[in-house]
Amino acid sequence: MGTFAQDIRYAFRIILKNPGFSAIAVISLALGIGANTTIFTVVNAILLNPLPVRDIGTVVELDTIDSKTKVTAANAEKLGMSYRNFEDYARLNEVFSGLSGTTGGPLTWTGSGEPKQLNGSLVSANYFDVLGVQPSTGRFFYPEEDKKPGGNNVAVLSYGLWSNKFGADPNVVGKSITLNATSYTVVGIAPKGFKGTFTLGPAELVWIPTSMYKQVLSGFAKENFDDRRFLNLVGVYGRLKPGVSQGQAEASLKTIAQHLETEFPKENGGRSVALTPLADAALGANNFEQLNTAGGLMMAVVGLVLLIACSNLANLLLAQAARREKELGLRAALGANPWRLMRQMLTESLVLAGIAGVVGLAIAYAGRTVLWSFRPPFIERNDIDLSLDWRVLLFTLSISVFTAVIIALAPAIKSGTPNLVETLNMGGRGGSVGWRRSPLRSMLVVSEIALALVALIGAGLFIRSMQYAQRIELGFESERLFMMAFDLGATGLTEGQGQQFFRTAIERAKAAPGVESATIASNFPLGGGLARTVFPEGQDETTGYRGTLTQLDDVTLSYFETLRIPLLHGRVFDENDRKETAKVAVINEAMAKHFWPDEDAVGKRFHFFGEPDLRLVVGVVKNVVVNQIGETPQPLAYLPVTQDYAPAATIQVRTSGPPEAVVGGVRAQIQELAPAMAITNVQTVREIVNQGLWAPRAGAGLLSVFGALALILAGVGVYGVLSYSVSQQTREIGIRMSLGAQRQQVMRLVIGQGMKLAGAGLALGLIAAFALARALTSLLFGVSAHDPVTFAVVPLGLVAVSVLACYVPARRAIGVDPVIALRYE
Repeated sequence: MGTFAQDIRYAFRIILKNPGFSAIAVISLALGIGANTTIFTVVNAILLNPLPVRDIGTVVELDTIDSKTKVTAANAEKLGMSYRNFEDYARLNEVFSGLSGTTGGPLTWTGSGEPKQLNGSLVSANYFDVLGVQPSTGRFFYPEEDKKPGGNNVAVLSYGLWSNKFGADPNVVGKSITLNATSYTVVGIAPKGFKGTFTLGPAELVWIPTSMYKQVLSGFAKENFDDRRFLNLVGVYGRLKPGVSQGQAEASLKTIAQHLETEFPKENGGRSVALTPLADAALGANNFEQLNTAGGLMMAVVGLVLLIACSNLANLLLAQAARREKELGLRAALGANPWRLMRQMLTESLVLAGIAGVVGLAIAYAGRTVLWSFRPPFIERNDIDLSLDWRVLLFTLSISVFTAVIIALAPAIKSGTPNLVETLNMGGRGGSVGWRRSPLRSMLVVSEIALALVALIGAGLFIRSMQYAQRIELGFESERLFMMAFDLGATGLTEGQGQQFFRTAIERAKAAPGVESATIASNFPLGGGLARTVFPEGQDETTGYRGTLTQLDDVTLSYFETLRIPLLHGRVFDENDRKETAKVAVINEAMAKHFWPDEDAVGKRFHFFGEPDLRLVVGVVKNVVVNQIGETPQPLAYLPVTQDYAPAATIQVRTSGPPEAVVGGVRAQIQELAPAMAITNVQTVREIVNQGLWAPRAGAGLLSVFGALALILAGVGVYGVLSYSVSQQTREIGIRMSLGAQRQQVMRLVIGQGMKLAGAGLALGLIAAFALARALTSLLFGVSAHDPVTFAVVPLGLVAVSVLACYVPARRAIGVDPVIALRYE
């Protein structure tokens, strides 16, 4: 222990003796460690930090899989579950100690100033018990509090909602709050950090028993809640009994699924069940793999940056070890054993890495705040806990020790086995150490170039992907357009009153200064919507035809004019499309081509699963982006809101000038029509589009930053090794020049040495990048993972940087004075 302390003191003396070298070493490593810690903090919070659920490994999510219905949307294999099927699985299964179901819906909170919208979740009474969660205050639901339809007026608040909206007042428990014009008694507060079973879900949430669905839901969701076909539960969670594996449970549940298919062939034909561990399902049962890939990609890129930084520092330490070779040789000659010399070098590296780790942690502390400021707008700042917990600190400590070992390994080995004769001869002769005498340093530079190329190609692919995403046509004009959302179901208005509200709201909005047109639609722009299984006329579930899950949008007459969606065939809705007239629909190109390829869809008819009424296609309009930018065009049917009433809707307004100047006036007009109604999601459509571009922009931005850092470090590495080589070859260069070598020849010699290394690194990097790029396919928009433009431009850029890094040492080499060089020691 005494000699180790002595080594540490000596290491600090060496560091203070070479402040320039030490500063470069610490900054290089700190940037690498800080970048890794920053990304790991986010990955830890989203991917690695499990939900605060007891024994989460024994909890699974149940989802319906449907082999008879076509689903055209990407990543939509697992589809939720109907409430009636959930009840049967809960009653018939023998593999779970408990099974709970949940669905969501917005709630309008009144009685405390301006109406506010809260995130609501309908859950079965055993929800918290199945998840093994204990209340922080009060209690959770009793079993009997989910049995009386419309009569279980109790609620549980999330800790975030209780803290932020109720001031963490313990007296809230036992008091009443008004949600959707219904009074509920708050019976408990969930524990801190628990916000349900979705990692990226809101921190502010209120839970209500499922028996209150008529007071919470509206429109189609309310009317069809008990329909066995309607997959209205977004989450069904079961806790496995002791000794039961997920595979055994899934096999048992598939037997129940077959029984339900036999008993209810119309509703459950072709349907089975699939299980997903809750730890994965917390990110979305269909999205986990993609998010996991994205997180792995970011960690891989910052890992490359750290490896490049390590290579750079290892080169610096090798240079320093060469300068200290006489000292180390003398110590060996005086009896120091190789292990003692190696330990000294390792200790010095450990001290450097430790200092860099502390600085890197400070960079990560600031970096996580900057990084999180670019999060998607639908995630609130307090929805994810980005604290530097023990996992983050352990990670930083681990990579600091790892880097210490990596950067010290080569110098320590070299220092531990000095060639005493050569060292002493060098001291008196001043001979140079030629380029071929430093193969390890050359290998490190080749590795830096290769790693930098891999990182830069990843960044280039994402930049190209973002450029493609930005060029995608939305199908409608998004400029000078804004929207706001509301739910008439929360106000208790009848359908007739709701239809009148829609008409009046449009008139009020159009009368506001600066407004060109306005419309009502059930869907947000780029917000998806309710999907139902569609069959063309003459086909149904009994004919063996596979219906297609098709998204719907209930709109008013002015919708296509307001959004400026081009009409391709037929007509749009008019005043004759009323509740008592024949049902009609306007469909998009994708739906027309899907159901009636090579035919004119106008005049064709279709129906929804289980409904005899046919709807006449009166028009075909251009495709619009339905769910997310970059998607394959999705089938979409527009229905007139006069025939298909949707109380939860949006008003979308087109303005003659900047929409921001008009929003306040229109909102005031709408609020005046229903003072107790919460108006939410007030934003311009351009903001919504930017939200849709968040993922490609974030990927391109982050990878560009880390790729640029890798490029700089690689350039510095080439410069460093060439600069050192020139200094070591000063005598050789002087002899060459004294014998008649021209300056251009010397410059070509030095640049040629550097470009040989760069060429080897580029070849190795291209092979690695080509092999690894395929893993990025699911994260790219409209760009091949082996995009030829990226694979051509990026290496050329890296060549340019390498030439620049070679040029400075080459310029210094041609400035060598032969007379001085021949006396060089």
